[in-house]
Amino acid sequence: MTPSLLERDKLYYKLDITDNLPPGTDSIEQFEVSPRQPRPPPRPKRPVPEWPPEAERKGKWIWRYLDKLDPDTEYDQIIKTAIFFMANSFAFSAGYASTFIHLVQTPAGAAAVHHTAKAYRRGHQRFFETQDYFLDWMWYGSGSDVSRKRLESVNRIHASVWKNVPGAYSHPWEGEMAIIGAAYFETYLRKLVGARRTEPHPNVQRAWPEWGERVCAQLRTEPLDGSRSFGVNFPRTWAEVEGFYLWFQRIPMERYTDDETRRKAHDASDAFIRQFSVMWFPRRLQWFGRQVVLTVIPAPIREHNEIGHPNPVTETLIKFAIKVYLDTKDALPDPVRPDFSDEYHAAKGVNWKKTDVQTEAEWTRRDRITDAILLTIVLVGGMWALWQLRIFSV
Repeated sequence: MTPSLLERDKLYYKLDITDNLPPGTDSIEQFEVSPRQPRPPPRPKRPVPEWPPEAERKGKWIWRYLDKLDPDTEYDQIIKTAIFFMANSFAFSAGYASTFIHLVQTPAGAAAVHHTAKAYRRGHQRFFETQDYFLDWMWYGSGSDVSRKRLESVNRIHASVWKNVPGAYSHPWEGEMAIIGAAYFETYLRKLVGARRTEPHPNVQRAWPEWGERVCAQLRTEPLDGSRSFGVNFPRTWAEVEGFYLWFQRIPMERYTDDETRRKAHDASDAFIRQFSVMWFPRRLQWFGRQVVLTVIPAPIREHNEIGHPNPVTETLIKFAIKVYLDTKDALPDPVRPDFSDEYHAAKGVNWKKTDVQTEAEWTRRDRITDAILLTIVLVGGMWALWQLRIFSV
């Protein structure tokens, strides 16, 4: 008989991966008994160099600016620069959907997301809240007072879940994937579509493990697991970050999956895909939004979560469009302003509790306008055709 949620514990959700340790973990003993603890933040060596004045931001100025920063101590500034000058809401939204579809493969991830039901009932609100947490950590820095308070808020949210789903937050490596997903998604995308440049700036590569470890260090597992840091055994290098991301994709989840987990993983994945599609595409093109997400999800995960596969022709077109966009962006001068920061700060003035209703209502309004335009085109075209037939019949 399957135990109820409250009767389960961390052993129920534990995956035996001792024969396939995640990159960043050196031994079974380190994984199970004596985990490597996250490093404390280093002391700064100097005042962090500021962004150059806008008048001096010409050509590929971001690359030159990143060259001047020290990834061992100035990783916060490196991540802030890379994200807010080069990212955008569409890419962040696609990465959010992709990462959480990865996470709900595991029994613990599927149980946690399913229990809150927020992904189903208030998907846009959940996205904006999650985005705001991540961007706060990136804008203010992993060790800032703002980030500490926001990370503690996440701990409280997790506590509200593990009180009802004990064992769901007892495995640090699963939580680390959320941060690693944010770090590696663009690189994964570039390699997937065959972009000309596939790797980030060397200092960005070195900064991500430093930043990610300091963020995860402030997140805690549940008391059932001893309230450990989520930063234990965090990948120490970019190669380990990349290896961890790809390792997570290749975990043989069929060994650990029952019908309940597979159903929850499917339902949650569908919810994340729908949220992305509704947020970015009108009703008649939401099928295309689904194709976009399916294209960036590896086939084994699509199969495990039973969400189907992209149409081969559409998949090819999507990859080509992404490649053209990335190659064009790389060829153009760097942006002068951190436009993503404008979007991030503007979103703080939005009542996220209403975003789901407002988004649906806005697309409904636009669809009505589109329907009216299409109907007008059809009527005018029909009248013109009838008129032409009348002329030729005379």
